[in-house]
Amino acid sequence: MLSPAPPAGDPLRGAQFFVDGPRHGLAAGAIAHLLGIDRGTQIGHPLPSFTDSESWAQFSTYVARRLPHVSASVAFKIRMLEKIASEPETQRISAYSEGGSPEGVYKQTVKLFCHNFTADPGTIPIINTYFLHGTLHGCPSTGEIDHYRPKFKRQIDAIARATGSRPVVFLLELDYLGSSGCIAKHGGLPAWESLMRFEVSKLGALPHAVVYIEGGYSDANRPRYTARALNRSDISEAAGFYTNDTHEQWTTHEIAWGDKVSRMAHGAHFIVSTAQNGRGPKLNPHPTTQGVEDLCNPPGRGLGPKPNTDTGFGNVDAFLWAIVPGNSSGHCNGGPSGGTFWPARAIGLAERAQGKLGPHYAADRY
Repeated sequence: MLSPAPPAGDPLRGAQFFVDGPRHGLAAGAIAHLLGIDRGTQIGHPLPSFTDSESWAQFSTYVARRLPHVSASVAFKIRMLEKIASEPETQRISAYSEGGSPEGVYKQTVKLFCHNFTADPGTIPIINTYFLHGTLHGCPSTGEIDHYRPKFKRQIDAIARATGSRPVVFLLELDYLGSSGCIAKHGGLPAWESLMRFEVSKLGALPHAVVYIEGGYSDANRPRYTARALNRSDISEAAGFYTNDTHEQWTTHEIAWGDKVSRMAHGAHFIVSTAQNGRGPKLNPHPTTQGVEDLCNPPGRGLGPKPNTDTGFGNVDAFLWAIVPGNSSGHCNGGPSGGTFWPARAIGLAERAQGKLGPHYAADRY
């Protein structure tokens, strides 16, 4: 069972993380669809109705038996999706969960623990939160942040009540610091940081919760800016920070940058998200006006290193997939609505999967 550890420690070493089954798992569900066994029934053709407790391990055995009986093209797609379905799937609780009200957030959190996570008992679920940027879009002012504060506190309280003493890893607030430059420029960063301090204190106080604060990405903010903001966000009360959550920078770039941040942030350890960085980022031709990376379903990307808590790097507690590979980032490059699992993209990412850590490392296909 996870126990919170100070930043100098590593609370994740040896943890077995939650892998979703076919009822709720996005890649597993896409495989079921390819096999013609979607949830529920079709008229005149009864189909299995998956239970919450059916694990990926159980379902994968069934898939292996079916593979010889499907076409080569379907078998290929299934094998690619298995690369995602067989790995820990990070769940999200956000401003959009059950409408985003505190009651809805509580209901969604309870659903995850009492339904979704029963597919893989005894494992540790990973949950990312997305309330700040999910509610305060663009460049919110101090006044806008302060106006949101009471509701935000009720939302975080709801997560804490629903979680209780259950073991969990929380990756707090996607894009929290990575997309904070505009907020800082207009003077809203102190109010922004105060909301994170509340989230860290509330969720970090749970007996078997381990929390990491979003620290951004190596191609966005300077290490000193990031470290100062993390320190003001009570990084010393968290297990550490995490990077590359919505970017696709090479893992080695994130580690070099994260080590610099760590030295200025009480030696905080960190996690690198490797969900889609196996081919590195797709760089924009005009970074000053377009941003460094193409972040909207960029073509040619691939899954990065598999989730792993034995990274070989002293400050890096884990490589994890902070998002579900294959989720669309919006209506661009043919994508569906943001946050929607897009099987075609997932298959492409899996086809180009590489465990290589950086541009100068040998190819490591899997």
